[in-house]
Amino acid sequence: MIDTTETVLCPVTKYPARFYCTKGAATYYLEPKMGTIFQAKMPTVSQMGEYADHEYESGVYKDYSNARELKAATARPRLAAIKELTSGKHLLDIGCSTGFFLEVAADEGFDIRGVEFSSVAISMAKPKIAERIVLGDINTLLAREASKFDVVTCFDIIEHVQDPPKLLREIWDILSPGGIIALSTPDTGHLLRYLMKSKWPMLQPMQHTVLFSKASMDFALRDCGFTNVRVETAYKTLTIDYLGGQLVATNPGLHRLYNAIRWAVPRPLRAKPIMFNIGELLAFAQKPL
Repeated sequence: MIDTTETVLCPVTKYPARFYCTKGAATYYLEPKMGTIFQAKMPTVSQMGEYADHEYESGVYKDYSNARELKAATARPRLAAIKELTSGKHLLDIGCSTGFFLEVAADEGFDIRGVEFSSVAISMAKPKIAERIVLGDINTLLAREASKFDVVTCFDIIEHVQDPPKLLREIWDILSPGGIIALSTPDTGHLLRYLMKSKWPMLQPMQHTVLFSKASMDFALRDCGFTNVRVETAYKTLTIDYLGGQLVATNPGLHRLYNAIRWAVPRPLRAKPIMFNIGELLAFAQKPL
């Protein structure tokens, strides 16, 4: 039985939160002042790692590993925005998955490094990219090299960690003065969250532990010491079929509905890459000189 009267503090703002919903084995709380949503009791790191490896081998992440061109199309405008903010070329991608972003970054002239906690994901990267990826976390990487980075990217990662402020502090420590952080994550302020409530696909008990609003992301970055903070709507290049397929794990009912009506959409349109706002934010910030 869930005690919905229990006072729970947000791990980001430290403000009191209230019960939001249950989904599977997860109990989510909402901090109403800034909109952070988080699990009161989080899955363990080992549980999340086992889940991720399984999904890369046979689940929704397998589709991700087969979507190289879509991921490259999403990466290019993000790299263009980074280039406008810094001339630095030493780039680290945290949670780099199968290395698609690193591939594009290398083509754009960046000196790349990656860190990823799924050995299965790394095994799917191109050999020349895989050799630039460290298995583990930031601390594992720093144990192997002491160099600072001009750019640290962290796309679709911060919502997976147990302690987001700690991750931001670790990124601060590995950035050179004047360095840039760029990250993306689900946005709890998106209309779909209000409409779908507990059925919102971004509520993923075995993966998404803490979800930010634009306000709480701005708060977290500034609280860590970052300046020139910019938080905006994120866009991803996807096809309608790819987007529909991703619902199989996060919202099976909506996935079944899509399969029932997809015949009405011409196949060329379903396969056409389109820039979507699927309910995420994109943030950039700078470590002061």
